[in-house]
Amino acid sequence: MILLLVAEALARPDVVYWEPGRRTDVLFVELSEPAPRDRAVWSGDRKWRDLDRVIGPARVSPVAASLPRFLRVDAPDAELVATELLADARVKDVWLAFAPMPPPADLDPITPDFRPDQTWLDAFPGLGFTEAGRWPGGSGANVTIADIEYGWDESHEDLEAAIGASAWGMNQALYQYHGNSVLGQLVGGVNGYGVDGAVPGALPLVVSPFREDGAYDIAAAIAGATELLRAGDVILIEQQSYANGDYCPVSVDPAVFAAIEAAVAAGIVVVEPGGNGGQDLDAPSWDGWFDRDHDPGSILVGGGSSPGSGFPERSWYPLGSSHGARVDVQGWYTGIVTATSGEYGTYFADLYYPNEDGRQAYTQTFGGTSGASPMITAIAAIAQSVSIELTGEPWSPAALRAALVATGTPQVGEYLIGPQPDLRRLLRTYFLP
Repeated sequence: MILLLVAEALARPDVVYWEPGRRTDVLFVELSEPAPRDRAVWSGDRKWRDLDRVIGPARVSPVAASLPRFLRVDAPDAELVATELLADARVKDVWLAFAPMPPPADLDPITPDFRPDQTWLDAFPGLGFTEAGRWPGGSGANVTIADIEYGWDESHEDLEAAIGASAWGMNQALYQYHGNSVLGQLVGGVNGYGVDGAVPGALPLVVSPFREDGAYDIAAAIAGATELLRAGDVILIEQQSYANGDYCPVSVDPAVFAAIEAAVAAGIVVVEPGGNGGQDLDAPSWDGWFDRDHDPGSILVGGGSSPGSGFPERSWYPLGSSHGARVDVQGWYTGIVTATSGEYGTYFADLYYPNEDGRQAYTQTFGGTSGASPMITAIAAIAQSVSIELTGEPWSPAALRAALVATGTPQVGEYLIGPQPDLRRLLRTYFLP
């Protein structure tokens, strides 16, 4: 009796019934053998001509060239068509199309909405991301962002957009708090809990600087990301190097410098953190390496004092990022609310960490040039996406960098870290008639 029930359960039903979560106007068909790709061929073959009669006047299209046995059928009476197809020996299976479902809800306990604390998303003294929703393409939907990270944890409740985003290299699961925080700034879910990403419509890719053989190679990671992207996309290099006694930009490495040049030449915007060593890039000890006439084309990001930091807003944060004439623009160096991980307990998960569950970990203290750079990356991605939507093509990396500087709010103080970009001013300056 048990075997009979199992057999009945596995047998194909005679009738297709609608249920919540399914569509009644679209169905999918799996054939017992590949169908001709050109539907005009069907009329010359009785086998396919008869099947065409069963399907009727509905619009039939292949699912994909690589799936020749699967068809999509658009029909207002999809349930009836499906039931009739089930009786045909040439048909292996039929099902009503699944309707889009909302993403998984907030984990228990309910996570608060931290969006009001993400003041860097707001208009000045923030960077003006609230302007993005007024523009076609303002979500970043036309752009891919490759984030070069040591590691991250895709189980976080607010990083659904980045599930399966690992695209090159070996995720070493190192510093997952860092990767989660950066991705939270970029593509955190706009879902009413946790944090909002600044560019939630962009496609995120996570690239590891660890090659398949285990070697740490930032230049290879940039080159690998470049091969995956197209003109108008953005690479964010979430790494820093060590030279002249402290942290500095990764382009101090000649191979990385060349990899950035190649990416920029391909039309890809490269965002490079200035590093957190507080170094003067104009100092004679650099022998002109960071002079303006020796420039790979990246947007070099400095760290400025944020509101509430105790220092003048948009001034160089003491002992913070590198500074100098080569630094293009600045983001906030401290006080960034974003996602994190449970990797180091409450040390980083200092805002919310219920039941010590890293999937619900949030911080209010992310920063450094690692936190400033995603802000610039998001503005660059939105500007590119809007440009593609309105003009059909993206900015060149050089033109976009110049526009960010020209429309930014000037810095404060003598240490050169560049202006703070203003998305609202940028879009209205270059895209309004």
